[in-house]
Amino acid sequence: MVNSQRLSINVYLKTMVPRDPGHLKRPVTSLIFDLPEPTHDATHWREERMTRVTSPKRRSLFLLAALLGLLSGASAFGQGTATLKGRITDPSGAVVPGATITATETKTSFARSSTTSEDGYFSIPLLRPAEYKVSIEAAGFKRYEQAGVQLVADQTATLNAVVELGVATEAITVEGGVNQVDLQTPTLKGVIDERRINELPLNGRNAATLALLVAGVSETPADGATQCCDKTFPGAVSYSSNGGLQNTINFKLDGAENMDGYTNVNQPFPFPDVLQEFSVQTSNYGADLGNQSGGAVNIITKSGTNDLHGNLFGYLRNEVFNARNFFAPERDRLKRSQFGGTAGGPLLRDKTFWFVGFQSTELRNIQSAAAAIVPTAANMRGDFSALLDANAPENALGRRVQLVDPDTGQPFPGNIIPTSRFDPVAMKILSFIPQAGTTPGFGRFFYPRPIRNDEKSLFVRLDHMLGSNDRLAGRYYFSDYDEASTYDGSNILTLNPAANLRSQNILLHETHTFRPNLINDIRLSYGRVYSIRQRPKIDGFTAEALGVVQRFLPETGETFGFQVRPNFFSVSNTTSLWIARNNYVLNEDVK
Repeated sequence: MVNSQRLSINVYLKTMVPRDPGHLKRPVTSLIFDLPEPTHDATHWREERMTRVTSPKRRSLFLLAALLGLLSGASAFGQGTATLKGRITDPSGAVVPGATITATETKTSFARSSTTSEDGYFSIPLLRPAEYKVSIEAAGFKRYEQAGVQLVADQTATLNAVVELGVATEAITVEGGVNQVDLQTPTLKGVIDERRINELPLNGRNAATLALLVAGVSETPADGATQCCDKTFPGAVSYSSNGGLQNTINFKLDGAENMDGYTNVNQPFPFPDVLQEFSVQTSNYGADLGNQSGGAVNIITKSGTNDLHGNLFGYLRNEVFNARNFFAPERDRLKRSQFGGTAGGPLLRDKTFWFVGFQSTELRNIQSAAAAIVPTAANMRGDFSALLDANAPENALGRRVQLVDPDTGQPFPGNIIPTSRFDPVAMKILSFIPQAGTTPGFGRFFYPRPIRNDEKSLFVRLDHMLGSNDRLAGRYYFSDYDEASTYDGSNILTLNPAANLRSQNILLHETHTFRPNLINDIRLSYGRVYSIRQRPKIDGFTAEALGVVQRFLPETGETFGFQVRPNFFSVSNTTSLWIARNNYVLNEDVK
């Protein structure tokens, strides 16, 4: 068997620059309100730079490990590519050394060759997942051709062929695929191909959810791994592979790192129309897919071909098309439209190819289940006597609550609080809060909260054959998500911060063949996620306007948050936040 010598060098530089303009707030209290100290997402963070190769000692150890990898002769292949192996024999079963095996992409004419060893074995690594035509030529034998050889991501396919005696001008053509069973590696994996991506139902057209079709992959509670939609990009998945943690799956896009360094989940999956396929490896995968212990997902995007092709698409969900759920008071008010298109083709036939895609998603909805317990007219007069009877229809808490004077530690008689004890800041806040009605159970207030977000994605790819031994590819994927702030001027409870997330992934990839048994594959990639959460500035509802005197306050003019306990109402207490995450990766494989 041919031993492939492999040297893999991976250099990572990650930066995370969170900035939180908010400051630690001390609680403001009154007889009615307890405004606790809010939790902060990030406070006084400094720029953090992490690199896998830092000190001279570490660099020496790293290079030593790489050298040992080269000398070990371990068989492996590049991330997201395929390998074709096999053995060539004659009709008597004798091996055929020195035969030339050429794999040619059917749609682009890109070709790679190898020769058989003295034992008749050959190996062509680092092949792009695609359909190939394989030809075999050897002195004294007829030319052998096999069409329709479909290779998929992270596959090691076996092609054993028998060539017949004759002259090279004669040819034997075989129709049919190669053995799809991986006889070369112990990896457990599954491939989600283009047909399943296009034909299986996808809620929101998020192809990442199809990873659940692979054995060993299961959905798990996010538990902070995904923090949609003001920190983590919408569509990030929380999966477990063979019982691993939900944020330990390594996602790669065309071999480039596609991870969010903040929560260690995936950056956006490309939309289905630009996806060719993706593989999910759950166990015994190669060390070149390291960084994570829970599994590896390699996403392969489409490229242009010699044929001009493209599509336009549009999807619409709207309440006018919906029937009312039997148990719902009204029809689903979700409005979501997704539209876009793709196009690809040759710039120079058999040499240079382009492919582009665009998708826009617009979502509008009403969150009608929002509820809060707000002061009643009696509460505004200081009368909380209804709270003494757990069964009283006016008691929205449903339990007996005795109010205690914080100054004396004694109960307020009859749960009546003198209005002279009310805090002026609390009274100003109440002017922004709607009053409850007078129906049984009053105190509980239901209100709608509008939802409005937009997402746009752009994909551009260029493939070029520099020469017979050089293939160059460049790819750019961009996604921008924008969620509008919500606020009803008569109800501060509807306040929701605005959020914007922007994801970018850039790849330069070059494969150079020095000789059939020496190939260099190098990838230079850059990934970035930039998230912004911004609270709106509302006239009259700032610490200064309300008369709050604290040592630490938010930015001047910015709305602040609070919570009224127990289980009354609250205003979003998230602080404004800016976080930039950058990943710089250089990956090189020598085989």
